[in-house]
Amino acid sequence: MPEPGRSPAFRRLLLEWLLVAVLATPAAGVASWNGLLARADGAVYDALALLNGRPADPDLIIVAIDDRSLAELGRWPWPRARHAELLRVLAPMRPKAVIYDVLFTEPDPADADLAKAMGQAGRVYLPVLVAPGLNGARFEHVPPTALLAQAAVGLGHVIIRADADGVVRRRDRCAAPTPRPLAEVVLGLEIPPPPADGAPCVGELIPFAGPPGAYRTVSFGSVLRGEVPAEFFTGRRVLVGATALGMTDHFQTPMDRLGGGMSGVELQANILDALGNGAVRSEAGRPWRLVLAILPLWILMAGFLALKPAQNLGLAIGLGAAVLALSLGLFGLSHLWLSPVTTLAILLLVFPVWGWRRLAMASDFLKAEFERLGGRLEAPVAQAPMAHGPVADVVASQARALSGAISRMDALRRFADDILASLPDATLVTDARGVVIQANAPAHALLGEDLVGARLIDLLRRLEPVALEAEDLTGPHARPLALRDGRTLLLHTASRRGEGEGPAGEVIGLADVTELMATARQREQALQLLTHDMRSPQTSILALLQQSPGLEPTVVGRIAANARRTLALADGFVQFARAEAAALSREPVDLADVVCEMADELWPQAQQKKVTFVQAGCDEPAFTLGERSLLARAFANLFENAVKYSPAGAVIAIALTREAGRIVVSVTDQGPGLTPDEAAAVFEPFQRFDRPQAGDPGAGLGLAFVRSVVVRHGGQVRYETAPGGGARFIVDLPEMV
Repeated sequence: MPEPGRSPAFRRLLLEWLLVAVLATPAAGVASWNGLLARADGAVYDALALLNGRPADPDLIIVAIDDRSLAELGRWPWPRARHAELLRVLAPMRPKAVIYDVLFTEPDPADADLAKAMGQAGRVYLPVLVAPGLNGARFEHVPPTALLAQAAVGLGHVIIRADADGVVRRRDRCAAPTPRPLAEVVLGLEIPPPPADGAPCVGELIPFAGPPGAYRTVSFGSVLRGEVPAEFFTGRRVLVGATALGMTDHFQTPMDRLGGGMSGVELQANILDALGNGAVRSEAGRPWRLVLAILPLWILMAGFLALKPAQNLGLAIGLGAAVLALSLGLFGLSHLWLSPVTTLAILLLVFPVWGWRRLAMASDFLKAEFERLGGRLEAPVAQAPMAHGPVADVVASQARALSGAISRMDALRRFADDILASLPDATLVTDARGVVIQANAPAHALLGEDLVGARLIDLLRRLEPVALEAEDLTGPHARPLALRDGRTLLLHTASRRGEGEGPAGEVIGLADVTELMATARQREQALQLLTHDMRSPQTSILALLQQSPGLEPTVVGRIAANARRTLALADGFVQFARAEAAALSREPVDLADVVCEMADELWPQAQQKKVTFVQAGCDEPAFTLGERSLLARAFANLFENAVKYSPAGAVIAIALTREAGRIVVSVTDQGPGLTPDEAAAVFEPFQRFDRPQAGDPGAGLGLAFVRSVVVRHGGQVRYETAPGGGARFIVDLPEMV
């Protein structure tokens, strides 16, 4: 079974994802870098410009050469004396500046009179004609006649160029030697021109104040007739230019796409207004447009791999809304135009393309799965229950057929689940990698709730087995699994058949056979005790009775000693069996009190050998949960062994300490201690160690009893060689919380 990350379907998905990404990224880059969607950008910009209008500057006044003036003063061109007359009328009104949007490039006898009138009016600015150059030159500059150029305060170009769709949105700044824009000259702005090695002219977006007629306008003839009060022009900038339809070009702007267009002098008024109020909009450079086009695309592409279809739809809508909000925010707050059109177009293109490819893959998957399931079912898939109603398309038909096959497979799965749930023992099912895919209630009770998805060997190690290898979990077999807490589980393993040659996984059964194993051990120990240790003293009693009919006192003493030994063996065996199998009645037990009580109980034996008990840490209570009688007997066995193997006059040290939620009791004597071989088997039943000072070694059940009691109480017991060669036994039990 292939891993999910390496399946053919995943590889195909990744390949198609890379293909979409490789095709979409360059497309987004080229479209944003070269302005392929410039017309759409312009349409969006025009809509925003209409919504973000600004009030016209009241200090800008247009003196219009309109149709009415032409009708009154004669057809165009007018003699220069008429322009001189206008300037003489304006001179006493003290305008701040007079900007003439009329070309005076041809010499005329009246130039001297016009130049004199310009001097009387004060600050008069004239335009420079910029025409296409000859002999490879970019432009040809034709200034006003010499007299007029000298009389003018400043000269500048009034180049107006429309975008590809015929709409004027920008003012031009051209590289040297082209004159500076007339509006910059009027305002005295020192804006650096674009570099000579780049584009000949660079455009800046004009924030129009409104449609044609937004600025206050008076007729040329009305000014000459004195119909305009003097204060109307005082301290204001006056633009003089043609607005008549028959004599000048009219330009289409974002503000009047449904009207007749805007005259050149009104365009200059908008440019002068925008520059004077710092409202000119800049356009984001190509690198920023490239980032805006590609970054959302890659975020969406990443979402295609990580998110669900509905989430991807939300992501695409969110990205589009974020891009649009960013563009609107920069447009309204920072006077920066960063068009969202390319980004939105790429998102609108990529999302359906990816959806189409995913739909095609889903259709192929449904077909393949239907064929796979249909070939494996015992009954024809067509007999499986299906939803009623007409089929909408091929994918819906495939989904309906697959649904029928899955219904039958689901019935089989439920049947298998019911069987698994009915098993009394803990049972788990794993895949080929040893990962649990199913488990019944006893398995959850034994191993915990988080079984599915975990490795079986890791789960079994939670039980702290004495020995467990990965090989123990493969292949059909049954073996006991011993745990460190004393339990024994019978591990059943059976292989599941897969589609290929190898197994698809394992079925693991865990049966608790602790009681059975304990019963078997007790039976063997009882047989050993009855056939060996308890039989030998009885034989000795019979022999002595036969040899001593008079029952002398010495003989009687020997008989009594053997009888006492028999009773001690029987008592030890009964105690050991109880410690191994009897149910515990858990209640709070003060170990400090138990230790002191057992030391006092053995005080008479200790006095016979002049052995002294020294206790430390028993002044404060130390509670654990357990059965007091068993714990008392266990500590009595430890103290009795210490007295038995200690020389006369020795000291037995008993220490009780608390360590990280545990109660540790150590018993240290000054006896001969144990050899390494003896220490390894010291807690095994029927282990006896002959020492001259110890006398009768007993049945060898005392320490085995201690270990059984301690382990059943959730603790541990171990042996150490004490400094000086004595024996030290350490009992570690959990402290009651």
